[in-house]
Amino acid sequence: MGLHDRTNTALQSLRHPGSQLHQRGVSLATVMDFGGRHFKSNVGPKDHAALSFPTDKYDIFVSHSWRTSRRAKYAALLYHTSLFPAVCAGLAACILAFALQVQGILPPFGKVMRPPPAESLPGSMWCQLMGGCTFFAILVMWTRLAELAKSTRGTKVSCFLDCLCINQSDAELKQAGIDSIGASLRNSDSMLVLWGPEYFTRLWCCFELAVFMEKSTNVEFKSLLQNSLAEMRPTSVGPARDLQRNTSPSEINNEETAPARITVVAMTAQGTRNETHDRKLIIIPVQMGVFCIYCMMFGYVASVGAQAMSFLDSKLSDLVNVSNLFWALSAFGGCVAICRHCRRFCHDRLELSNQIAQFTVSRAECFSPHDHEFIKAMITCLHSETHNEVEGIAAFEYVVRSRVQQNVDKILGSRMQVPWRLSIAVIFLATLRELDDVAKTLMVPSHLADSEVPAYRTAKQAARSFSHVGIMYAFLYCAIVTGCLLPKRKSKLAEFASNAMFVLVTSFFLCFCSVIVSGQFEKMPALVSIPLYLIFGLLLFSGPACCNYVSCRFSLHKDQEEASSSNQEADQEPGEQESREETHWEQGECEQVLEPSELQEERI
Repeated sequence: MGLHDRTNTALQSLRHPGSQLHQRGVSLATVMDFGGRHFKSNVGPKDHAALSFPTDKYDIFVSHSWRTSRRAKYAALLYHTSLFPAVCAGLAACILAFALQVQGILPPFGKVMRPPPAESLPGSMWCQLMGGCTFFAILVMWTRLAELAKSTRGTKVSCFLDCLCINQSDAELKQAGIDSIGASLRNSDSMLVLWGPEYFTRLWCCFELAVFMEKSTNVEFKSLLQNSLAEMRPTSVGPARDLQRNTSPSEINNEETAPARITVVAMTAQGTRNETHDRKLIIIPVQMGVFCIYCMMFGYVASVGAQAMSFLDSKLSDLVNVSNLFWALSAFGGCVAICRHCRRFCHDRLELSNQIAQFTVSRAECFSPHDHEFIKAMITCLHSETHNEVEGIAAFEYVVRSRVQQNVDKILGSRMQVPWRLSIAVIFLATLRELDDVAKTLMVPSHLADSEVPAYRTAKQAARSFSHVGIMYAFLYCAIVTGCLLPKRKSKLAEFASNAMFVLVTSFFLCFCSVIVSGQFEKMPALVSIPLYLIFGLLLFSGPACCNYVSCRFSLHKDQEEASSSNQEADQEPGEQESREETHWEQGECEQVLEPSELQEERI
């Protein structure tokens, strides 16, 4: 099929997105099956008919690069779709275990050995076991459970994943499916971008973004500008009412002023629609999911291991405090373990902003030169009324640098801001252990060696637990800020020094807060230590929030300045002139020929 016919077919499917005969979707559970195995580029043949189903529209269009790791994309999907429900379910199970322990329904899990003269305390791990197991089970199974719940109501969430929704066995249907990806995007309610550093270097990924960002066609916008005030009222009631209030009857009837004011209203309405549409574009750095899942797994294993160490034989406890020693080793090992993932996440977040600010179509690559011409032609048709290649590509690049960057800032915040899902996950993990510690004090008989009244003992432990949860939240913020301040080094020695600095800073923060400050409060009477614990915890929670607010204000202002300067530099790059050779398109006319190519090969 020639470029002329191929482009005409693709444009026709864009104008009539509901007319495709072979549009099929898959469930989100299918996308995430077996650790995201379908994201693997060299996986065997797929049963297209069994995995997909006919659909009129898509709820989620999953956009990704085949060069990004399969496990990283799976972790990003877990982070985006399943993490929050898993935290809610795990917290509910944790609270249930806490209540059952306090009521004496669940027996003590063991005994915590304490050096003489203090007596042994009843041990508790039910909150960690029930809450943690529920969390990880729901994390993996949530999409399948949600799909089952929706099927009982006769509804189904439809997703688009290229390798599953495009027929891979029939060459003709495969090429038709590839050419109608734009129509599938038009039929999608939202677009989920699993971003990796390779994403903006792939031309097919840029094409998907171009179609999704081009929500209203030039013809529709032109007709909107020509509509009267009464005709625009259903489209944008708010701006029309503002125009009515702020304009006198003589100005409305004035042939010179009315068109200009109507144009302002139309552009306001267009901006409102663009803003609403941009909210449906979700860009998730895959390394964010990897960092979060890794923190949860390592933190949970370390917490359960330290608690299990406290149940060891008393003879061993007489020689050394096994639990505290294990906690110290776990804290240091945790700082070493998360160093690589945390710094990589911070670097990828910076790389995302830099790629958007310096985005040009000329830097994107494509496996097939025929596909390269086809995609550039489609971008030109979508973003240029005159079908001028220079104008169309420049308009698309401006949209990416402005609207996509704003979208990323709204969803992810500044580079030094802790993602909210990651925050609640770490707080949840710390809460599991602290609720077990509070439950211990409620299970201890009042005749034991502690001199404090049981109510004071419980209140002191609750205040201590509150501050410990705050320490974990502040530690996470400290780790991300430290990772942002340590840039990626080229030499191995410099990179090792940066990693050592990261471990040193984060370990010192944990030692200072957990041992020095909290240890001093522990020695004080309950009436003194309780308010100090609470104040310390509030400072730990409010400090990062205040820093986030300040950093957001400064970083957004700085990003805007860098984006404007990058736009000027990118527009002056000599290599870009080759990608913007002027090509005038008349309706449906093209000259070059495009041969079918493999779906994964053309996107790799």
